[in-house]
Amino acid sequence: MRSVTLRIASFALFFTAFATWGNPSYAQNLVQDFDNFFERCRTSVETSSMFDGEGLQRRNVPERHARDWGVNSANEAWGVAGSELYVLLTEWTSRDGTVRNLCSIQLANEKRVLEPVEQAMLLRQFLILQVELIGAQSHEIDRQLSSVPPLVNAAFLLQGKNPNGCIVSHSFTFSPDGRFFSAGSGEKSVQPCEVE
Repeated sequence: MRSVTLRIASFALFFTAFATWGNPSYAQNLVQDFDNFFERCRTSVETSSMFDGEGLQRRNVPERHARDWGVNSANEAWGVAGSELYVLLTEWTSRDGTVRNLCSIQLANEKRVLEPVEQAMLLRQFLILQVELIGAQSHEIDRQLSSVPPLVNAAFLLQGKNPNGCIVSHSFTFSPDGRFFSAGSGEKSVQPCEVE
């Protein structure tokens, strides 16, 4: 009897995996979606590679988040059905002709207010990732991070430069009232991007 139950369970798992293979992803919880999006942003900017949109859907860029930087810029957005977060990609060109990339995670609903426990869980996840990467000696604390009260922020850097020759910063910022949130990765503009 037990072997029949195991076979049925195995078949059900196989069928579920097969049925969902190749289909777009759906939202998990707030922290899992943050973790998924942050890792995609981090990898893309650190390796100077295209953003991995597998399983995600393109979405419209909300006007409140569209960025117009440098001499020209382009924005695109990605997300999953039902997620409270989405990813905003910005590619912009500075006056010296350098093209830089930003990948940020934003709240999908402009009116969404993060509760204190949600803020704490997201910040905790960011700090866990920071400690893991610094412990692996591939990253370091951003010692030039300046606090802008009342915002709460944290940041760390990729050690060395990415293949584009840029310094890469990973940041996390929110307002204590829960009305503002942003996190992600970007090529810093405070120093020129120079391939070594």
